[in-house]
Amino acid sequence: MTREEFARFLDRLRNADKNGQDTDAIEIQHESGSVYRQRVVLYVSRHVSNMVKKNEPPVLENLNLISFQFTDAYPWRLSREYRHRVQLYNQQMLLYYDQLAITVVEVNKFFKHAESFATDCSRLAQWLRAIDTLNREADFSGFSSDPIFKVLQEEVKLSNFSSRYLMTDEMKSIDRAMYKFMEREKVARNLLKAKLDPNFIAQNTEVPLYMVLKLKEEMELAEA
Repeated sequence: MTREEFARFLDRLRNADKNGQDTDAIEIQHESGSVYRQRVVLYVSRHVSNMVKKNEPPVLENLNLISFQFTDAYPWRLSREYRHRVQLYNQQMLLYYDQLAITVVEVNKFFKHAESFATDCSRLAQWLRAIDTLNREADFSGFSSDPIFKVLQEEVKLSNFSSRYLMTDEMKSIDRAMYKFMEREKVARNLLKAKLDPNFIAQNTEVPLYMVLKLKEEMELAEA
């Protein structure tokens, strides 16, 4: 299933399962990279900025950005959760602003450790299992009694996905720029594997030195 197909699945499900929240946004991440979290924060800022009209007071809606990540946000040894709710807290872990949240969903972790989440009957877990079942063209009878998933199944049969884009043209332009940077980051990783000097790598890939050093540290930790 491609990024676009997965996003449309989720878009159709979300439209069928409206629960009164003000704004939801969906982000799909298939590859790891140091710019991933920066991109998510950037998308949040774009959504928040678009809520405020010119010359009007900054009255914000609730915003929940749901980020489906196909790589590990947190290794299994650090977190045995596949769903992470990210919000703004102070140094005493007191919630500062309750109208903004980022929900990070580690899709691969959910399926790789399926036995650990077998008793999870949350709506999110059901969504993931339903989408995976449709993707594998497996028996969907266990979901078809639910009207929301029945709608999803019918949409898949008709190939009649929602035509609404999940990102603005401006966000897509930013997304393309970030993918270009991620390609340079891949080159930097390969050069680090070849034991080349970080300063040389930074100069020849246009990846900032501090990020090259961070990549080097991450790779060394992964090998430890």
